[in-house]
Amino acid sequence: MPFGSSGDCEYYGKLCEATEGADEYACNTQKCCEDFGNTITTMFIRQCLISSDVLINLFPELTYDEINFYRYIAHMYCYIQSPGGIQKGLSVIIEGPPDSCNKSMEIVEDVFKKELSSFSSALRKYEKFFK
Repeated sequence: MPFGSSGDCEYYGKLCEATEGADEYACNTQKCCEDFGNTITTMFIRQCLISSDVLINLFPELTYDEINFYRYIAHMYCYIQSPGGIQKGLSVIIEGPPDSCNKSMEIVEDVFKKELSSFSSALRKYEKFFK
C-alpha cells in the first residue's frame, strides 16, 4: 500500500479506540479520510494531516479543544503545502467534502470559531491601550 493511501486512515480508528471514544474527531474521521480517495494530491494531504495529528497528540498537556484547534490549522497548512492542495481545497470549499466528513469538520470548525472569537475579544480589550 503506498505511503499516504487510504489504508493510512486506519490511524483515526486506532486513535478512537485508544481514547476509548473520547476523541470524537478521531472517531468520526476514518471514513472521511478514506472517502477522499487516493489521488497523488489526496495522498500528500492525508500523510501531512496524519503526521501533524501524531505530532499534536505528543503533547499531553494540550486540552481536547487545543488539539482540535491545531488540527484545523494543520488542515490549512497541509492543503497549502501539498502539490495540487490549493486546488483540492478550493474544490472542497465549492463542492463540499464527502458527507462522511460533516461531523469531523463541525468539531474542528466549532473550536476554531470559539478560539477566534476569544482572540478577537482579547484584541478588543487591548485596543483601548493603543488609542
